[in-house]
Amino acid sequence: MRKEEILSLLKPAIISDRPYLPADAASATPAAVLVIIHYHKEEDSPHVFLTKRSSNLKSHRGEISFPGGRYIESDGTLLATALRETEEEVGIAFTPEQVAGSLRAVHTMTSNHFIVPFVTVQDILPKYRTAASEVEAVIDVPLIETLRSIEPDTEHYGLAQDAFKFTYGNNVIWGATARILKQLHGLLIDR
Repeated sequence: MRKEEILSLLKPAIISDRPYLPADAASATPAAVLVIIHYHKEEDSPHVFLTKRSSNLKSHRGEISFPGGRYIESDGTLLATALRETEEEVGIAFTPEQVAGSLRAVHTMTSNHFIVPFVTVQDILPKYRTAASEVEAVIDVPLIETLRSIEPDTEHYGLAQDAFKFTYGNNVIWGATARILKQLHGLLIDR
């Protein structure tokens, strides 16, 4: 699936004219992530860039997530939060013009965060460097293969009846990250 096809399939769901402000989070903590879909030189298949959070963090330690984090007042918008956090965590500086827009916001199951997932589709992933205090590892997975691994997340039904999970190798992707991937699944696989 080439870049143009992905952008075409995402277009109906992408929100590009709404900046998302912290007030949109209501009583939840506002946060934003960047969904980085990209290609490798030797492959035509898209990949998605994920991180394994450091086991030293206070919340969501050791979980697989997209680069991103909490809004701070100096960000101004949640897009700025996603870009700042991505640069802090993995050293990749994207510009607002490189972002196609956002998918629907999701809530975390356990920590009351309102997360806006912004999406960028890149021909090649720029070089990255992880911040060891926040990121334990980078998990760069084939997008379509990972999306096809969807299954009900019965382990977390107590938190949400509509919980799903994805797997790649030994990595289990659940929670808010899985709900964002579920949106991509609906747009790219289950269309």
